[in-house]
Amino acid sequence: MTPRLLDFAPAAWAAYQGQRGHEIGGRLKRALECLAADPAAVRTDPRSRRYQIVEEQVRQPPEVWGLQLDGLDDSRWLVVWRETEHVIEIGYIGPAEGAY
Repeated sequence: MTPRLLDFAPAAWAAYQGQRGHEIGGRLKRALECLAADPAAVRTDPRSRRYQIVEEQVRQPPEVWGLQLDGLDDSRWLVVWRETEHVIEIGYIGPAEGAY
């Protein structure tokens, strides 16, 4: 399977770039690489969940998914994405608020 292209919303790209020198930056990079390589496998990850409430607000397919990542400092980060035929759209990268 050919890896999919990742298309970042500007704020998601800025958040990712801002963390590249930090520990969570490495985790984000690995998660994004896995997402590009095999989005179906990422959807089955126990840290992933579908965000139907976002889908209802957007009112457009495809499904919206989020993957939680844990930092070493007890922080939690979230990558929110959706898969189109040729591209993975990254809509949010940032702190995960509240309990997962």
